[in-house]
Amino acid sequence: MPVLTEHLATLRAQLAGQVDEHRRLLHGLDPEQARLGYAALVAAAFVVAVERRFREDKNVADDATVIDFIASVRARSDDSAHIVNPEVAESIILTLLDRGSVDNIDGNTMFEHQIILLAALVGQAQFEEPELDTFMAEAAALADQVLE
Repeated sequence: MPVLTEHLATLRAQLAGQVDEHRRLLHGLDPEQARLGYAALVAAAFVVAVERRFREDKNVADDATVIDFIASVRARSDDSAHIVNPEVAESIILTLLDRGSVDNIDGNTMFEHQIILLAALVGQAQFEEPELDTFMAEAAALADQVLE
């Protein structure tokens, strides 16, 4: 099952800061399709965002850079400090940088952290509309590969 237009529109609305539109679209997703396609798109977008932020050519960010990023996410609000578990967040990112493990993290916790960290990564990148479109296309292509 490929990523659907509805999945792209839902995630794009969130990443563009369109809270009401994101909620409306999210509630309109078929639950089974959301569990598969939307979750795959979020995971793929997270991978793309981590690669862009923490890897440049063969240079990979050190642990301190990842820890500082997680601290900045948690410092944004009291809610973020309570929602984002620093050990989980660091493990998720470090695993993508070949230095961690997510074996002990359940799927729901993984998804919750990915979506929050993804929003923070995209927010820091300060994409203009064309850049967000390019990012979304790259994420969709990766998600489609995973879903094949």
